[in-house]
Amino acid sequence: MITETDSAAVYLRNEPLFDACAAPDLARLLPHVSIRTLEAGEELHSMGRSATFMYLIIDGAFSTGREEVILESGFLGEEAAIGLEFYVATAVATRSSRVLVLPAGPMQKLAQMALFRERMLASFSGRFLNGGKQHEIKHWDIAKKFLESPRIILGWMMTLLAPAAVIGYFLSTSHPLLNEQAVYFLGIISSIVMMWVFRLLPDFIPALFAVLGAILLGVAPPELALGGFASDSFFMALSILGLSAVISISGLSYRMLLWLLRVGPDSKFWYNFSLFITGAFLTPVIPTTNGRVAIMTPFLTDLLGAMDKDSAAREAPGLSMSLISGISLFSAIFLSSKSVNFVIFGMLPPQEQFLFQWLHWFYAASVCGGVLFVLYWLARLLLFRTTGNPAIPKQVVREQIHLLGSMSAIEWAGVLGLIALMASFLTSSLHRIDIPWVALAILFSLLMFGFLDQNDFRKKIDWSFLFFLGSLIGIVSIIRYVGLDIWLSANLTWIGNFMAGDFIAFVLIVAAAMFVVRLALPINATVIIFASILIPTALHIGFNPWLIGFIILLLAETFIWPYQASFYTQFISMAGPEARTDDQRVAVMHVVLFFCKLVAIYVSIPFWKSLGIL
Repeated sequence: MITETDSAAVYLRNEPLFDACAAPDLARLLPHVSIRTLEAGEELHSMGRSATFMYLIIDGAFSTGREEVILESGFLGEEAAIGLEFYVATAVATRSSRVLVLPAGPMQKLAQMALFRERMLASFSGRFLNGGKQHEIKHWDIAKKFLESPRIILGWMMTLLAPAAVIGYFLSTSHPLLNEQAVYFLGIISSIVMMWVFRLLPDFIPALFAVLGAILLGVAPPELALGGFASDSFFMALSILGLSAVISISGLSYRMLLWLLRVGPDSKFWYNFSLFITGAFLTPVIPTTNGRVAIMTPFLTDLLGAMDKDSAAREAPGLSMSLISGISLFSAIFLSSKSVNFVIFGMLPPQEQFLFQWLHWFYAASVCGGVLFVLYWLARLLLFRTTGNPAIPKQVVREQIHLLGSMSAIEWAGVLGLIALMASFLTSSLHRIDIPWVALAILFSLLMFGFLDQNDFRKKIDWSFLFFLGSLIGIVSIIRYVGLDIWLSANLTWIGNFMAGDFIAFVLIVAAAMFVVRLALPINATVIIFASILIPTALHIGFNPWLIGFIILLLAETFIWPYQASFYTQFISMAGPEARTDDQRVAVMHVVLFFCKLVAIYVSIPFWKSLGIL
């Protein structure tokens, strides 16, 4: 039986205009297409109405009200695709007719391709050369925004006053472990924290300001402050973002998503679970959360694009939460999930390193991970309960896969690049080549063979995030250079007194202290500082240092505001406003997860005692 979806797919394939479009783009368009039947005299669209749909004539005839022209083929309502706000004419069926209904949103995305837009304009201009009202460019009036927002006024006041107060206080009081450069950098940090907390600027700008301020004030030499832009982590992120761009551009991520949708049931639970479990499986394989974000985010955007507008808006916060939790919730459970995990591993004494290799690390953390998995889904079901079921019909999915056709060369390049990257992670002990340089070699190959061209390299890679990452690495280096980590260690050693005496209270104190410190410092800096304080203390009193390191890693990953986690900032940038990460439930869920981690730690205590860890 031929369905409407089958027919729509046939019309899309047979229309010459769509020859300019890539197969993944047509597959993304298909779920939004429908067929409409009109009787003689029925109006298709009217002049002055909002241009929300474009139409492809399947059969029948239409009058446009100008020069008695009767159209029996081609397009109507091109205004929706080329960016006009209103229809410039009225189209009426002169006999029984059928049209393919094409929504404005997907069509405007197709119109971003030069060849498609030129053909669309040619179709439109023959009848309505000068019609319509163009979109006006809206400029952000900074002065008006400043005056209208108390938050912005307060934020800039605090940004100016905080460093003056911090520098004045520490220079006027005696702090033996703080030199003048450290005090100045504390002032800079207080300033950028205010910018982040009050959301005054994009996150990478305050981070870049901190690096620039440190150089101009002579706090640190330029080669140290800018060292983040020459670090392994920077090139690792750049390479994985490049690979992710190829996976997204080629349509490989969309093809993989369609395979998942075809295998699983038509339910929103399966959509959420697919995003979560895929991210969880990538956690031990891709040793950077930012890399997992780069690979997984296209899945979310493609999934939202396959839904209707209302369903996508309703389900986006929950789907975003599933993706972010899948790639980050178990970062402390696997040794290979993050580079900072290996930093903690390196701080353990040799006998503990021998014991807590990959498998035993996972085994010791497994109960905590299992409890987190259960608590996460309970919390998610309570907070993100929505009405309706945005099911994507299997027939639509099959037609989308058919439209994609066989895998292209660029898709195979993405597959081979991903396999090579994963294989290099798993065999690093054999080839002994640092993973960032393997990833950079993969990126070089993709560029050399033209799978990632110059234009895509500029536009598809999130350069603002890379600036943010490079600046954060520089900030951590400056903190250690001026001795702020030593000063913090001296002021936080009292926490270790609870370690041996009252472990439950100790966990609460560490959690509270890390929660406060994480408002100012990034994840890696927080982990390094607390590990430098607490692991030596644990060794001194005979406490298991792995357990302390694990708790630090688990709690440091907690965040509420986007600036606190570079991978979350990257996700927001890549996913765009369609992901609806500004939903209040998302922030509440992050707070709930913090308490879920505490519960998971306490539930794991009997298991750790049975292993002799506690």
